[in-house]
Amino acid sequence: MSKKQFQSCILLLFSLLLFSQQGFAVAYSVDSLGNKNLKEVTVNGQHQQLVRAAMPVQVFSEKEIGSLNASSISDVAKHFAGVTVKDYGGIGGMKTVSIRGLGAMHTGVSYDGVMLSDVQTGQIDLARYSLENVSEISVSNGQPNDVFQTARMYSYSGVLNITTKTPIYNSLKTFDAKISAKTGPFGLINPTVHLNKNFNNKWSVNFTSDALFANGKYQFVQHYGNLTNQSAVLTRTNGDVTSIRSELNAVYQPNDKESISIKSNYLQSDRGLPANIFYNGYSEQRMKENNLFTQFHYLRKNSPWLQQQFFAKYNKQNTNFTDLAYNSEYTQDEYYSSYSVKYQPICGIATSIAADWWLNTLEAKSIYNNNFGHPKRNTELVNLSAKYSLDRFIAFASLLGTFTQEQVKIGSAAPNRKRLSPSMCVSYQLLPSESLNVRAFYKDIFRLPSFNDLYYQDFGNSNLKPESTNQYNIGVIYQLSNLLFFNDIELSIDGYHNSVIDKIIASPKGPARWSMENKDYVEIQGVDFNYKSAIKFTPADELIIRVNYTYNKATDMTPSSFTYGKQIPYTPFTSGAGSITYKNKIMELGYNLLYSGLRWVDYNSLNSILYAFSEHSVYFSTQIKTIVIKAELINILDTQYEVIKFYPMPGRNFRVTFSKSI
Repeated sequence: MSKKQFQSCILLLFSLLLFSQQGFAVAYSVDSLGNKNLKEVTVNGQHQQLVRAAMPVQVFSEKEIGSLNASSISDVAKHFAGVTVKDYGGIGGMKTVSIRGLGAMHTGVSYDGVMLSDVQTGQIDLARYSLENVSEISVSNGQPNDVFQTARMYSYSGVLNITTKTPIYNSLKTFDAKISAKTGPFGLINPTVHLNKNFNNKWSVNFTSDALFANGKYQFVQHYGNLTNQSAVLTRTNGDVTSIRSELNAVYQPNDKESISIKSNYLQSDRGLPANIFYNGYSEQRMKENNLFTQFHYLRKNSPWLQQQFFAKYNKQNTNFTDLAYNSEYTQDEYYSSYSVKYQPICGIATSIAADWWLNTLEAKSIYNNNFGHPKRNTELVNLSAKYSLDRFIAFASLLGTFTQEQVKIGSAAPNRKRLSPSMCVSYQLLPSESLNVRAFYKDIFRLPSFNDLYYQDFGNSNLKPESTNQYNIGVIYQLSNLLFFNDIELSIDGYHNSVIDKIIASPKGPARWSMENKDYVEIQGVDFNYKSAIKFTPADELIIRVNYTYNKATDMTPSSFTYGKQIPYTPFTSGAGSITYKNKIMELGYNLLYSGLRWVDYNSLNSILYAFSEHSVYFSTQIKTIVIKAELINILDTQYEVIKFYPMPGRNFRVTFSKSI
């Protein structure tokens, strides 16, 4: 263990010990029969829904997101148990998310109920989406617990759900605005504006826009090989980023039974792609992106027993890569629609049917892609689901049918697919008077190869089979209010077993020639642990503690593989996060911890190890007149670490945010 890692461990133990001693030293002065307001009752109701959920769900509300040292959606995702974020070098770097070792391509990202997509790579870059307009972020293992979803929501092994701020009608204030500006090292300038307008009690709109400018230059320590006494202090270059993100939301409610919402989101960015730093700190690679999507949602509540909804979306994504004389441009188009009906024939039983259709196309312009196939994929999904809820027992089952048709203009198209995917889950409250629930679920699902897997020139393989996953989970969750000086305690632990069959990997086919193949078989066993508690010293003084921990053994079980029995790349055996937040009337103070255990890059040898690291951060927030000021000190121990090999993360740095509501 290095000196910095030892210091990190000591600081963590000291922090936990300090706050636990402070907690037990506080005299319990709050009357257990009083001091409850309507807001607290509502929050407890939400907690009760999470406790009874048959699928494991973790949630960060807007207030809880504000208590994290988070400047992006990926920063929030790092605080979920079982979630691994691949971060390609801090500001401007690509960020993808994986749940329980299954990989980014098995993890869906939902944006206000509609799945985001990237058919070219099969994985979502969270860096494209702003945190400024987000009201809630949650993670659902398996699938969401609500039967009233699009069919596409059921087609992933797990889902990261992003919910944005909804325009809200307020008869006393028809217009409000919030402006903020964030600054820090590495040339960071990040202004944001959020506007909300109520035209009447039926029609409201909001608009959010933010700009991000940063040069991305920061120093890091480069160790050469495994000889830690041979190192140099280098500066990261070509990591600059300029981006503008804007989103417009409109909600129209003609009556109590109907609701129409329209969302339009636009991103324009230009960023450098840092070099593979090891022995090469120079790069002229750049990536420009233009991404526009517009989505429509219509909801009708015909009666207390019958509801229906319709989604439509168009997404256009243009990506341009340049490197000296080399230039390639990719354009994706997606047309999407979904219709679902929820029917509750009797109390305690809810059924739903959802049908989705979408079309994906990919075009490429490059001197190296003369034989590009210009692929097109039609996908149809039909999902049947039913949920039974009675007193202490919940059962939920679904059956998803997937049908795809592939076309190309040049070369061979991948086979068309037809497949059924079942899932089922149960939850049971053990004691009538206690919120102590056990839960279990099983899910069988698969993911189609991406267009890059199938059609990338001299690399793709159109005969690839889909990757299949089987997921098993059993867990227990307990929620308790008003225990000693604790106002709320929530504790959960889930054990799981996953398998990935026909995993797609790149295999060598000769000198300087590779091809995609179905080869690997991966087994995953793990445990997710979550703890949250709140202590109210007075009605205005509150201490909130959150801790999560994950053990994840993801093993390559491919017969005759030279990595048989070894941990798969970039999946730590252990990881976790913790936060301690203190709030009162005049200020808020918080401490956040991120930890990742040892990982391997490609195979288990000393040259490919990424050692464990922990990052400690603190923040302070207060309001001076009408201006809210938040100051953050990030990575206070100046830990030098990499999430992706040769893409170093920033050392000690800071951020300052000024915001004002109008």
